[in-house]
Amino acid sequence: MKIALAQLQSESGNIKANTKKHLDYIDKAAAAKADFIVFPELSLTNYEPHLARELAFKQNDSKLTIFKDYSTKYKLAIGLGLPLKLNNKIHIAMAIFKPKSDIQFYFKQYLHEDEHPFFHPKKSDSIIQFQKKKIKLAICYEITVEEHLQDIILEKVDFYVASVAKHKKGMEDAEHRLRFISDNYKIPVLLVNNTGKADEMNCCGNSFAYNRYAEKIESLNAEESLLIINAE
Repeated sequence: MKIALAQLQSESGNIKANTKKHLDYIDKAAAAKADFIVFPELSLTNYEPHLARELAFKQNDSKLTIFKDYSTKYKLAIGLGLPLKLNNKIHIAMAIFKPKSDIQFYFKQYLHEDEHPFFHPKKSDSIIQFQKKKIKLAICYEITVEEHLQDIILEKVDFYVASVAKHKKGMEDAEHRLRFISDNYKIPVLLVNNTGKADEMNCCGNSFAYNRYAEKIESLNAEESLLIINAE
């Protein structure tokens, strides 16, 4: 499976501009014959917790239709980040688009303490299947939570993919953690971060991938934008 990590600088609160950026990345990933493209945490709005309620999407939101169309057009799976409103609660979610399929949502189940004033956790299945592969999803803080890893062996997961919004120190810790996950579970691990300002922090990019032997195989710096990995 060929996986694309879309390391972008989202514009805070500008869904229209961010949608265009996402579609540009999807075009490039499709041209590179990627099978699955993943974006950073809350990528459609930028990571701005204090704006989340104002910007939150609905499950059947018409603004997401374009991504369903692109997924079918390119036969490409897409995972992008957004705040989602359910029963008046705001959740951090990853919307997952597969060709000719309904939208799936993975909800962040474990929140950092700073997120509790703005978001609610929600239990959901963190494993998606595409092209006969099982992909375990994690959103930012979840990579640190042991309970979140419990189904990796039982479900025979093929890849672990994390979508985050992190500054430099946070990324150093995240890379150490994902290297451990790769080494411990013998699976490839991939992480995509954003760049630029988000919630008053400077996100540093540096997205990366490790193979099943805990060896780094690809990475980006803070300026580069798209990483295509032949994940095996």
